[in-house]
Amino acid sequence: MAVFPDRADDAVVAGIAKLDKVREYNQKRLQSGYQPIKIGIGIHIGHVMVGIVGEAGRMEGDALSDNVNLTARLEGLTKFYGVSLLISEQVVDKMHDREKFQLRFLDRAIVKGRSEPISVYEVLDGETQETRELKLKTQPDFERGLEFYRRGELDSAKGFFERVLQVNSLDKTAQLYLERIDRLKTLGLPEQWNGTWRFTEK
Repeated sequence: MAVFPDRADDAVVAGIAKLDKVREYNQKRLQSGYQPIKIGIGIHIGHVMVGIVGEAGRMEGDALSDNVNLTARLEGLTKFYGVSLLISEQVVDKMHDREKFQLRFLDRAIVKGRSEPISVYEVLDGETQETRELKLKTQPDFERGLEFYRRGELDSAKGFFERVLQVNSLDKTAQLYLERIDRLKTLGLPEQWNGTWRFTEK
């Protein structure tokens, strides 16, 4: 965990740099015959309480708040969406230089342990150039799929997400939406559907 006191942009830049370093390290691992490692990063913004906790025999620095918990949940969501770097809508709103980054809106979700939904975005700058180019190429179809999904027009949404996968078969988020659509078509749309998804796992 790291805290960035000045600007939201600093945290995002650091996240991108960390992913670049992991990719460099993975090249060395592959050359040595080891499997590459994969990490996920979540970034959120808000007030935290920082201090020393414990007792005389064991003391350590810590940061406590609901915002810390939500950040941890965002990090956990990276494995569901199959992405490397997730940020919350609050981070997007506080960015000083938003145009510097390539963002993809992914979902409106309620994470485990919370009752209020949060919008989550993928920072494409954290992906390899090849992955980033494929996601940018398919972004119009992905966004149309999201529009129909949130309106409850599942067949139309399914068609657009399938088009995404025809170009980028490794887009796990598009695959996730197809799985959701199949589930919703089987169980039926909940009352007052607006596209928000509740996660029951961390």
